[in-house]
Amino acid sequence: MYSNVVNKGKRQQEVENAQKIIIKMDQLALGLSMMLRSARGQVLFPQDKSYQHYQITTDKGIQILQKVSPELEVLIQEPQQKERLDTLLTKSNAFTEGIKEVFNLVRAGEINQATKLTDQLKLSELDKIHDQIVTQEINVLNQKQEEDKAAGNSLILVVISGTIISIIATLVSSLWITLGMNRKLQNSASEITASSSQIAAAIEQQESVTNQQATSVHETTTTMDELEASFRQSAEQAKAAVAAAQKVLNLTENGTKALEDNLKGIFTLENKVGAIANQMLNLSEQANQIGMISQFVSDLANQTDILAINSAVEAARAGEHGKGFSIVANEIRRLADQSQRSAEKISTLVLQIQNATSSTVMVTDEGTKTVKTVVAIAQKIEQAFTGVEESVNEVVLNNQQISLNLKQQLDGIQQVVQAMDVINKGARETAVGISQTRVGTQQLNKAALELKQMV
Repeated sequence: MYSNVVNKGKRQQEVENAQKIIIKMDQLALGLSMMLRSARGQVLFPQDKSYQHYQITTDKGIQILQKVSPELEVLIQEPQQKERLDTLLTKSNAFTEGIKEVFNLVRAGEINQATKLTDQLKLSELDKIHDQIVTQEINVLNQKQEEDKAAGNSLILVVISGTIISIIATLVSSLWITLGMNRKLQNSASEITASSSQIAAAIEQQESVTNQQATSVHETTTTMDELEASFRQSAEQAKAAVAAAQKVLNLTENGTKALEDNLKGIFTLENKVGAIANQMLNLSEQANQIGMISQFVSDLANQTDILAINSAVEAARAGEHGKGFSIVANEIRRLADQSQRSAEKISTLVLQIQNATSSTVMVTDEGTKTVKTVVAIAQKIEQAFTGVEESVNEVVLNNQQISLNLKQQLDGIQQVVQAMDVINKGARETAVGISQTRVGTQQLNKAALELKQMV
C-alpha cells in the first residue's frame, strides 16, 4: 500500500509536468502566430499610421518565445522529446530573425523584398513539430491515467482482502476462545456466560454501527454518482465550447485572409484610377494645345481674308490687267472662310473635350478619395480582426485547459465511484456477516447458560 501511495505521487508529478508542457507549447505557438500576422499586416499596409501596433504585437510574440523556451528546456527531459524541442527552438529563432528582417525591409522601403520574405515564412513545419511534442505528452497523460486506474483497483483489492482477513481472524479467535472454554468448562462456566453476554452486546452495538456505515456509504455512493454525472456534463460542455471557439477562430482567420485579398484588389484599383487621372490630365493638356493651334489657324484665316479683300480692291483698280488676280483673290478668300469655319468647329470640339475631360478628372478624383476611404476602413477592420483573432486564440487555449482539467477530474471521480461501489458492497456484506455472527453469539450464550445449569 505504501508503494502505491509513493507511485501515485510520482505519477501525479509526471501528469502535472505533461500538462505544463502542453500549455507552454500552445503559448509558444501563439507567439509565433502573433509575429507572422503582424509581419503580414505591416507588409500589406506599409504606410499605415498604426505601424507601432504591428511592432508591439511582434515584440509581444518574441517575449512569449523568450519566456517559454527556457521553461520548456527544463520541463522536457525525455531524449526524443528534447531532440524535437531543440529542433523547434532552432527553427523558431530563425523564424524570429526572418520576422525582424521583414520589418527592417519595410522601414527601408523595400516592400517587394519584404513581401517575398513574408511569403517564405511558413508555420507548417513548426506546427508539425509542435503537434508531435503535444501528442507525445497527451499519450503520457493517458498512460498515467491508466496506471492510476490499475493502482486504484489494486488498492481496492488490498482493502477488500484486509477486510476479509479481519473477519476470518475474528472468527478464528472466537473459535479458539470456544475451544478454550470447552477445555476449561467445569472451571469457567460462569466466565463463559459473562463473556458471551458481553460479546453479544458488543456485536449488537457493532451491527448497529456497521448498518449506519453501510447506509452512509450508500448515500456517499449516490452522491458520487450524481457528482460524476455533473462533471461529465461539464466536460461535454467544455468540449463543445472548445469546438465552438475553434470554429470562430477558423472563421476569423478566413475573414482576415479575405480582407487581405480585397485590400490587394483595392490597391490595384487605386493605382488604375490614378493612371486614368494622369491620362485624362495629359489629354486635357493636348486638347488645350489643339485649341491654341485652332485659334492660330482662325487668326491666320482672318488675316488671309483681309488680305484677299485688299487684293480684290487692288485688282479692281487695275482693270483688265487685274481680273486674273481678282479671281485668285476671291478663291483665297473663299478658302480662308472655310478654314475659319473649320477652326471654329475644331474650337467647339476642343471645348467639349475639355469639359468632358474636366468632368472625368473630377469623377476620378472622387473615386480616388473613395478608394482611400475604403482602404482606411478596411485597415481598421483588419486591426479589429487581428484583435478578435488574438482574443479567440486565448479563449481556445483556456477552454482546452479547462477541458483537460475536467477530463482528469472526471477520470478521478470515476475511479472514486468504482472504489465506493466496491466499499459499499463490502460494507453490506460485512453487515450481513455481523448479523450472522450476532445470531451465532446468541446461540452460544444460550448454550453457555444451559451448560452452566448442567454444571
